[in-house]
Amino acid sequence: MLAGMSSTEYADWRTFYQDNFFNDVQLDAHFSSLMHIVITALDPKTTSTPASFSLLSPSAEDIANDEPGDAVLMAKAEGISGGVRYGPDGSG
Repeated sequence: MLAGMSSTEYADWRTFYQDNFFNDVQLDAHFSSLMHIVITALDPKTTSTPASFSLLSPSAEDIANDEPGDAVLMAKAEGISGGVRYGPDGSG
């Protein structure tokens, strides 16, 4: 990016980014676009989009799949208290 800039463009770029810092969304957009370009160059038939490589905006399916079920949560809770579950079934 900087290799193709003139000194005037570079000075303008520096002035702009002294006031407008890079933020997480901008960096994520740049890197996800870069990853998409690389993958598309390696496999032109791919159906991925830049959003597929974004770290900040996971898809709704990923969010739904990340939530553990009730059985998993109860098993973890039993392990915290030493294997004894205190609950409505009268155990403990």
